[in-house]
Amino acid sequence: MAVAVLGAGLLVTSPAHAVSGGAPAKDGTYQYAAKIEFPGRACSGALIEAQWVITAKSCVTGVQLDAGTVTVGRTNLTSNTGQVVKAATVLSREDRNVALVKLGAPVSGVAPLKVSKATPQNGDVLGIAGFGRTATEWVPNQLHTATFQVKNVGKTTFEVIGHTPANASTCKGDAGGPVVRETNGKPELVGLNDASWQSGCLGETETRQGGTAARVDDLNDWIKQQIPNLSVECKPAAPMYVVRNDGEVRLYAHTDPKNGAFTWADNTGQIIGAGWLGARTIAGPDGVIYLAVDNGEFRRYRWNGQDWDRNQSGAQYDVLDAGWGRYVTPEYRNRITVDTNGHIYTIEPDGKLHWRSYDPASKKLDHRVLTGDWGQYNLIVGAGQGVIYARNTKGEIFRHVYDAVSGQWTQWAKPGGFGWQDFNAVMSVGGDILYGARLVQGGGELLWYRYQPVTDSWADTGRDIGKLVGTGWANEFSITAAPDSCRAI
Repeated sequence: MAVAVLGAGLLVTSPAHAVSGGAPAKDGTYQYAAKIEFPGRACSGALIEAQWVITAKSCVTGVQLDAGTVTVGRTNLTSNTGQVVKAATVLSREDRNVALVKLGAPVSGVAPLKVSKATPQNGDVLGIAGFGRTATEWVPNQLHTATFQVKNVGKTTFEVIGHTPANASTCKGDAGGPVVRETNGKPELVGLNDASWQSGCLGETETRQGGTAARVDDLNDWIKQQIPNLSVECKPAAPMYVVRNDGEVRLYAHTDPKNGAFTWADNTGQIIGAGWLGARTIAGPDGVIYLAVDNGEFRRYRWNGQDWDRNQSGAQYDVLDAGWGRYVTPEYRNRITVDTNGHIYTIEPDGKLHWRSYDPASKKLDHRVLTGDWGQYNLIVGAGQGVIYARNTKGEIFRHVYDAVSGQWTQWAKPGGFGWQDFNAVMSVGGDILYGARLVQGGGELLWYRYQPVTDSWADTGRDIGKLVGTGWANEFSITAAPDSCRAI
């Protein structure tokens, strides 16, 4: 690993840099590291999303893009692990040596590297990895790593000097290599290898040590604008609860809530209850299920993954309140929802939106009446932390965001589209991801949508409507999803 100096006394960025004095990366580590190759040029990078690699702008400036390949998940290039994909698109920063490379196809089986939001500090010890030249090899087939200490943090760059070993240096072929911090045992991308004196690199005589890295910690917003997928993260599976027309309760798990693939853990679901007719079922976070029962009771259940929790009297539920029978009726059944925070929202006969928060420790149900004309809406669905989508009788939806701490609306009735009257039920797993169930000829469909606030757009589904993720969902008595399965980041 080492970085290039072109001209006496001149520290420069080279389109191709590696690590001199570093150690070979162990198999199975640094799987996110990427080797980027164009005719006559090679450098390093890191996978930050399944179809995107981040690298040095100098690596991809003036190249024949369709001739480029990116290897990911292969720390030893002579092995057959990982994947080799074509480069498709390049997006570069104007203010620093940073570029994003979109791949021709997503990489599977490799966990992307998270971009840090924390500014590097003087004295920090960070790791750098690269496929560049070493002290003994011109073009090594092995990824090398070393640790470097941070000094002189600037607006767009920071300086580094070898730490372990002290004579470590980045070399040609290391440009764009990830500069990584370990946080709670997990790697985070702090910067990208930019330039170095190349001390100790094969064929170099320079004795001065150290180099520079381009900062990326302050580029999160820009990166998310280019790669909206990075603005949301999801659990491996999103629980969905279905009450069938015979009262049986089944638990399903959608295994790609982030991207809307038609993949489920079990197509038949797990039977977890029975006798749930005569109630409106709505899921909350952490396995909590609320039931508004036709006898007026408002009940709280919790599925712990194996069974239903029981209270001190042995019952599966607690009764939190009375007078909730209206939410079983067709007029009101879609006028109740729970957001990612676990806050309960209802549209009530006064035409207002009511907010409630339940504290299991104190058994207290806090209650607020919020402002606005909510009687115009026939459906609401919580889709994030205070994020509420509301549908009117014309089928138009509007996005609202309520800050429960300040008691203020931070977004009010932002138009989100039309045509939603086709859905007899809409649910969310959080992260502005919506699922709509509708009747079609021959049965029912479950469609997936994801709104992207960073770009004020809906994720591309490849067609004019949502992605098809399920069939047969529109005839069920009740469907609901855990709203903490995904979240905006």
